[in-house]
Amino acid sequence: MPKIIAGMPAFNEEKYIGTLVLQTRKYVDEVIVVDDGSTDATAEIAQLAGARVIKHDKNKGYGAAIQRILTEAKKSDPDVLVILDADAQHSPKEIPSLIKPVLEGYDCVIGSRHEQDKKIPLYRRLGQRLILRSVKMLSGDKLTDSECGFRAFSRKAVQELKLKETGMAVSAETVAEASRKNLKVIQVPVSVTYSKDSSTLHPVKHGLGVFTRILVWISERRPLFFFGLGGLIMLIIGLIFGIRVLNLYSEYRVLPTGNTLVAVVFIVIGMFSIFTGLILRALSRDKQ
Repeated sequence: MPKIIAGMPAFNEEKYIGTLVLQTRKYVDEVIVVDDGSTDATAEIAQLAGARVIKHDKNKGYGAAIQRILTEAKKSDPDVLVILDADAQHSPKEIPSLIKPVLEGYDCVIGSRHEQDKKIPLYRRLGQRLILRSVKMLSGDKLTDSECGFRAFSRKAVQELKLKETGMAVSAETVAEASRKNLKVIQVPVSVTYSKDSSTLHPVKHGLGVFTRILVWISERRPLFFFGLGGLIMLIIGLIFGIRVLNLYSEYRVLPTGNTLVAVVFIVIGMFSIFTGLILRALSRDKQ
């Protein structure tokens, strides 16, 4: 029988953690709860429910908790590691369908909430789609959901994933890192339940934070695309203003100072950005 471990990052989840641990234990050999600096009874309740609890002295972030789960999983060397949120968004009953692809040879299984779009608030869907589009620039995978925290990993993935993000951007980083490591990734549909107290982080703050980090990764891993595209857009804007300046000068023999400055600034910045992308791309290739 395969050895299966479940990991839950938890922060002030005393309302749900006990029930989730008990339900999850039906499908796995061990439940690890990383109490990320909770100020309530999360740790005590999880331990009473039968989980192995690891406590952070202070709140270090969702990503830091995920990293700790991976570290602990490496010590136990399971065949499958399942990660699910401790706020009752995910159903432990779906663990068997989530881990099935891992047992069939896949390395990373990402839960997809795509089939439940109508149950997800509109502002969350818009944010998820924006982040998904950005992540696809890094991974190339045909994913429908890059942010779902309900996931399963093979022994190989547990050993090879090296995550650095300490915040919510770790979900996107995991997808990008799995692609970089050439791990086999697949998605399976999962259900999701949103309640008023199911998340301790404001969704707008969460989305902006994740999107900002993804832009940083794109600039690092695809510098020509990031700087080249931005530079090309600025260059085109500069040329448009430049053409306007020439037209005005040829018609009135007057040099419009404002339009001229705008044209020069955009052209210079655009050219500089394009050359920056070319240089960084060359450096990254040499490094590889």
